Amino acid sequence: MDRTTADRTDMTVPATEGIKYTGSKLRLLPRILSLARRVGAGTVFDGFSGSTRVSQCFAKSGLAVIANDIAAYSRVFNTAYLLNRREPREYGEIIAHLNGLAPVSGWFTEHYGGRADSPLSASPEGLKKPWQKKNTMRLDAIREEIDRLDVDEITRAVCITSLILALDKVDSTLGHYASYLNGWSPRSYNDLELAVPDLFVNGKDNTVLRMDI
Repeated sequence: MDRTTADRTDMTVPATEGIKYTGSKLRLLPRILSLARRVGAGTVFDGFSGSTRVSQCFAKSGLAVIANDIAAYSRVFNTAYLLNRREPREYGEIIAHLNGLAPVSGWFTEHYGGRADSPLSASPEGLKKPWQKKNTMRLDAIREEIDRLDVDEITRAVCITSLILALDKVDSTLGHYASYLNGWSPRSYNDLELAVPDLFVNGKDNTVLRMDI
């Protein structure tokens, strides 16, 4: 789910950012945060941080956060949101550079790119095609360039987070990445465009882990 008014059902709960994800605790954030405030928590351990909505919420509320999840993407998100020490605008130049790359056909296009004129988003071979080729070609170019850039871990995480968020806006899935739509979703026809994530600095010594709970 993208940021919507659902993030703001309780104005004391800060807005969070993430991908469509069945099982996301987005709508539970007011209740979760109220329970933490009730016990006067100063540090929170989020053992299954997943889409990182809860970790972001606690960090934006001024708490120190120890965030853990076995999923690689979750660690990337947590690194970008919880460990960032720079103003969001400082990432504008590198995001603009990634947006300006010429598309290339690579691994993602081969395995996950589908033809826009195909009536189905899955190929006859049974391979899942959640994105149109025009966007997987941009994905291939951007992902390869991120690995070539001489940047620190947090900047790299910000770039990959931006890419994942952008892909979520042009996909043809239902939000749990096990089922794909038979026909292309309207959003899949849009062009992939990266933006600086909704970053923040909470001033705490947050910790990001990727371990078996």
